[in-house]
Amino acid sequence: MAITTLLLDADGVVQTNAGLIERITSLLAGRATFGDASVVEQRAITGHVDLRAALQEFLDERGIDLSPETLLDAWCHTEPDSAVFAMIDGVRAGGTRVYLATNQQPVRGRWMRATLGYERHFDELFFSHELGLAKPDPAYFRVILERIGAVGSDTLFIDDMQPNVAGARDAGLLAEWHDRTAGAAGIARILDAHGVPF
Repeated sequence: MAITTLLLDADGVVQTNAGLIERITSLLAGRATFGDASVVEQRAITGHVDLRAALQEFLDERGIDLSPETLLDAWCHTEPDSAVFAMIDGVRAGGTRVYLATNQQPVRGRWMRATLGYERHFDELFFSHELGLAKPDPAYFRVILERIGAVGSDTLFIDDMQPNVAGARDAGLLAEWHDRTAGAAGIARILDAHGVPF
């Protein structure tokens, strides 16, 4: 069956985050790890937790003399992959709808929406903090399918996290894992395998 709809993850698929871990690790000054900070961030990806308050509590507990804003600013750095975006534009030109489907906490999600110009390349952007649901919950994918009027069996989802791929499959989508180190060439192979012109 022909693919009519393509859902793409953000980090590790359409954008890269070179130096992100190092920036945040440096700010934590040896009192916490990037993983520790990420646990706090992940609590806010559905938009139900006050991220700034949670980060302030975390920083205070660890004795880190840093404002939540400084940490959040460090998270708001990413580089769109121009080669992947050229493919996205080609996919859309061929008649396939393309949507961004990403887990993001509110500050980073709003920054991405406001500054990266993604609305010019995608039919719509779906951020977990706006939906109130996050991958890998199958409900996240079902809500998106309902909103865009798509059928799971006609929809291909690409993500660099295996649990998210499994969640999409549980929701009835076709889903493929992308090795982020493969870059645009890896995305091209997946699209080609599913007969999606780009």
